[in-house]
Amino acid sequence: MVLLFSAPLGAVQAAGPLKEKSIPLIVPTEKYAIFIQSAKNSMDSRHIAVVARKGKKFFVVQDGRVHKEYEQIGKDTPIFSPDSTRLVYKAFKGARWMVVVDGVEGKAYENMSTPFFSYDSKHLVYVAQKGTRQVVVLDGKELGEYDGIPHRGNPIFSPDSQRLAFFAFKGKQMVMYADGKEGKVYDKISFPSFSPDSKRLVYPASLKDRWFMVYDGKELAAYDRIGTFSFSPDSSRLAYSAKRKDATFMVVDGKDEPSFTDVASPFFSPDSKTIAYLAVDGGKNLLVVNGVKGEAYDAIKELIYSPDSKAYAFTAKKGKSWFVVMNGKPGARYDDIFFPMYSSDSRRLAYMAQKGKKLSIVEAEKEGPWCDVVTIPIFSPDSRRIMYMAKKGEKWSIFIDGKESRPYDGVATPFFSPDSRHYAYVAQDKGAWFAVVDGVESKERFLGFLKDSDLVFDKENAVNVLGIQLSPDSKLGPNLSRLRIELPD
Repeated sequence: MVLLFSAPLGAVQAAGPLKEKSIPLIVPTEKYAIFIQSAKNSMDSRHIAVVARKGKKFFVVQDGRVHKEYEQIGKDTPIFSPDSTRLVYKAFKGARWMVVVDGVEGKAYENMSTPFFSYDSKHLVYVAQKGTRQVVVLDGKELGEYDGIPHRGNPIFSPDSQRLAFFAFKGKQMVMYADGKEGKVYDKISFPSFSPDSKRLVYPASLKDRWFMVYDGKELAAYDRIGTFSFSPDSSRLAYSAKRKDATFMVVDGKDEPSFTDVASPFFSPDSKTIAYLAVDGGKNLLVVNGVKGEAYDAIKELIYSPDSKAYAFTAKKGKSWFVVMNGKPGARYDDIFFPMYSSDSRRLAYMAQKGKKLSIVEAEKEGPWCDVVTIPIFSPDSRRIMYMAKKGEKWSIFIDGKESRPYDGVATPFFSPDSRHYAYVAQDKGAWFAVVDGVESKERFLGFLKDSDLVFDKENAVNVLGIQLSPDSKLGPNLSRLRIELPD
């Protein structure tokens, strides 16, 4: 079905069949059984790895290449690197676990956490059990030995991938390890964070029931408690919530701000010049912006800044009504409001609004169609287009530039191309899944698409997605395939 509608200048209106190709990456065979539920995709949606079994042995199959056999393959693995070029998984052999990265086995341990890559894909880290002790293993090298190392959200890489930090137990106390050395021992340590420029490391720590932030190894002022914290985008500023006796307040740039009943997470503007946070004062909610108290409301939810930092907006409630407040000016009232979003050029603001049991996308105080369900609005990179999913009754559709697609049994998150000229999504009809590009449906049909496989626009002017497709011999099970669609001119 071809949809013809008025589109913004530069947008492509497809009017013919798509140039598409289904590329089988993993094909079922009588030699082994594939566990479809274990399938993992690369970030570029061009590669697939899956766990398979032959007799009592397990192994990984990567784009059709069969890896070495083991007694078990670890849960939540295999895992592709962020750049999609590397693969790691946990393997069990001879009562011990090891990582296998790029086909090379690492040292065997009694147990280990799920490994993960650095942001630049060049480094690999995990926590391993070594007798009664635990170690962090970075690129095959053991870092210290400790009585315990929490491994949920720990260790962490710096944004530039050049630094690593983790906290660990020494007896009943804790220590932070960063840049190849241990810091001071404390009674307790909470999760660390690197600054956006990777140059600073900060974490909350306590001694004798007093908490303070440790900033590049230096202890800042002590409090009874410390809550959430945040660096500014330019890494020059730090803010965090703190409590002293009955007073709760925000600490900004090392200075205590006025106290309230409670305060929430600090939010810096993209240019780092503005800091705002939600405060509770006498049963009312208010926004504090650069130390100045705003108007009191019954409730406040989401706060967002425009990308150019010249505006901010938040959702607020008075009585039974919710509305968006943008630069101090309240908008239309609704039963509820969710997820306000700015376009990248900062000129447009859209959000989800609810009236009774119906929902709509509102932009510039103009309401879209009222539906049973709508999803978060998505602006194109050039800010000129907007798209979202909607449900009416039992059918789903995509709204693009104010026009509605035909109804489907199901749809998944749509995407714009980097140049904003194209859009794509996957949809379901009559039990089959397929891709839709610029309003034209692919002929290739799938049983489903991998849940973490996004529609990815590549540099070759094509869009890719990974799915599960019936093979010519369906008795052996489905293929795991890559659907590649060339973008219309």
